[in-house]
Amino acid sequence: MKRFLTTLVILLVVVVVGLTALVMLVNPNDFRQYLVEKVEKKSGYQLDFKGDMRWHVWPTLSIITGPVSVTAPNASQPVLSAENMRLDVELWPLLSHRLSVEQIVLDGAVIRQTPESEPQISTNSPIAPEGHQRTPSSTEKSQWLLDINQVEVSNSLVIWKTKNDEYNLRNIDLSLKKGDERKIKAKFSGNLNKNQQELSFDAQAEFDLSQLSHQISGQLSQFDYTFTGVDLPEGGITGQFTADFSYLKDDIATANLNSIIIKANDSELTGKINAKLGNIPDVNVRLSSTRLNLDKLLGAPHPQDNANTGTNTNATNETENPARVGVKPVISGKQVQKYDLSNLKSFTANINLSIDNLVYRGMAVNAVKFAAQNQDPQLVISQLEGKAFGGQFSLPVTIDYANVPAQLTAKPNIENIDLTPLLKAFNMPEKLSGIVTINADLSGPGYDDHAVKNLWQGPVNFSLRNARLAGLNIPLLIQQSISRVTNKINAPVNTGNYTEVELFTVNGRLNKGIINIASMQATSPLISISGQGWANVPAESLDVNLGVQITQGWGGDSRFIQQLQAMTIPLRIYGGWNNLQYQLNVEKLLRNELRSQAKEAIGNFLKKEEKQGLSDLLNAL
Repeated sequence: MKRFLTTLVILLVVVVVGLTALVMLVNPNDFRQYLVEKVEKKSGYQLDFKGDMRWHVWPTLSIITGPVSVTAPNASQPVLSAENMRLDVELWPLLSHRLSVEQIVLDGAVIRQTPESEPQISTNSPIAPEGHQRTPSSTEKSQWLLDINQVEVSNSLVIWKTKNDEYNLRNIDLSLKKGDERKIKAKFSGNLNKNQQELSFDAQAEFDLSQLSHQISGQLSQFDYTFTGVDLPEGGITGQFTADFSYLKDDIATANLNSIIIKANDSELTGKINAKLGNIPDVNVRLSSTRLNLDKLLGAPHPQDNANTGTNTNATNETENPARVGVKPVISGKQVQKYDLSNLKSFTANINLSIDNLVYRGMAVNAVKFAAQNQDPQLVISQLEGKAFGGQFSLPVTIDYANVPAQLTAKPNIENIDLTPLLKAFNMPEKLSGIVTINADLSGPGYDDHAVKNLWQGPVNFSLRNARLAGLNIPLLIQQSISRVTNKINAPVNTGNYTEVELFTVNGRLNKGIINIASMQATSPLISISGQGWANVPAESLDVNLGVQITQGWGGDSRFIQQLQAMTIPLRIYGGWNNLQYQLNVEKLLRNELRSQAKEAIGNFLKKEEKQGLSDLLNAL
């Protein structure tokens, strides 16, 4: 035991003496010029140390510096500054002039990517000739070799300013650790702020640098995030993102994200993204999802359920979504310059999405397929289709963004879809119900609700099976009006506040919010209607002139009823969709009809008398 203690004391003395000798013999400031020249030679940037370097021997052998900064040539602000830096070094390599750094620790760092920190070319600076450029001569103290195993950045800030926006990345904690076979493990967390929105994240990844001259590959094993703030759902968007990645340095560099898994609230996407990074990047996206709830991602509340409609069997059963926080003000659609998609010129793309179940505006849409191709100057959505409410839809769109505002051409095709939940989803009056089929060929500037309702134009064909118009019973209206002016018919017994027909069709043309109705037909065993007019979509009003023929439901004088059944009754319906009014002059109608009948009877009588007089005259001769 005594011998063991003696040996331990001797070892301790050797370590203390060695460290003391190291501190006395090796001045850490000897590394200053070496590090400055190393950084300048590799990048052209200027490394500046403020204050002396000093040794720190506990708990690890370290070199401590004061404030440090890295500045681009002629820049007014440093691209990197830190309150202090610590280099944890190994002891034995120092004896052979090898600076082996176990870890670099930066605290309170500020990284700037702003115009003030960018390299500046002085107008008076001479231009160096092409070819080999002379590098700064090395001093004797710069014969050190440098090896770094780990980098730690904590409590730091990144300021990134572009032409239009400024981003702040705060509370940065970054760890880069070199492993075996030239692999680097990275941990990164922070808070990204922009325009009252914040992205908080915590990421882990592994980089494979074994083929650094040809490719960099690795795996993003963790990226947990929360996205909160203005114009987002009240609880924000929370999820995870993982992927395998690679970057190939060929003649045209290629970046790949494979085995992607994106989770956001209760939605999930999987697939891959590939990009060729030429002068104009070419992006290829293939993603699929079993469930994508856009309402929870966009913060759109579900429409209120209407228990009386009985048409929500295909609607989502989700609870009402929280509204967005501080929703941005809506810009007037008159400012058509907002429809600017000229940024799409900077890349080409081929995008394919497959979604089993999509929730949008409270609607449950199944088997959604989306395919789009971007090639300057057009974005062509060649496929956008799905199934909902017992039917299916297709919406191919072409967007021409050569000019501002962007011009769209859309050919919506809706087949056999229940109309009531569709109207409810888009907050439109539920006056009509039935099974709808729509075909249209529309075009115009813009791509939001305002543009569709106010700026688009083109032909529209509309048909509705088993149609019901709520709030107006046309047969009852006509029968009641006629029964008030004549006792030849009985008062109607059908008192329902709706009109039902088997088939209702409209052929018209949309012109910047106004649907000009060229023809309108409605047929059923009880009634036949034809007409024309117009409907104002933004103002939710209409004015149509109808010709109504009621073939059943009359009671009273049979001869008069036969006359009414053959009669086409003019009816004007106008006003707001929620307060429809009508114009029907029954007295004038009957007066004109009686006058026509009287004229016809007199004409027949005169013809008969004339024929009889001519016959008598011939007999007399």
